Amino acid sequence: MRHDLEGFILAYVEAAGIAGEAKDTPLFCAGNGQTRKLSGNAMTSKRICELVKRRLKDARLSPHSFRVTAITDLLTQGIPLEDVQYLAGHAEPRTTGLYDRRQKKVTRNIVERISI
Repeated sequence: MRHDLEGFILAYVEAAGIAGEAKDTPLFCAGNGQTRKLSGNAMTSKRICELVKRRLKDARLSPHSFRVTAITDLLTQGIPLEDVQYLAGHAEPRTTGLYDRRQKKVTRNIVERISI
């Protein structure tokens, strides 16, 4: 887990105004479509997944794009391939290498070669 994740969650809790609430207070509350206000009831995990998928689609991203970005970023930082492979859960380093986009830069030269 990222060492700074707790800070992000605490900042969200503070901004959401639930910092002083009981420990069993839901982190993400469901909304009421008619009043457009939070209901106080916890969002289901299914609903959270639907929301994230919809936002990813709107941004033209996929969960896979996050995986590619994370692996490429770690390799760019100089993290050994074996460590990134372990983190990604890949059995073979070759699989992890398929996610490496460090050398996959699109240049104007490449774009100009596309025949129209």
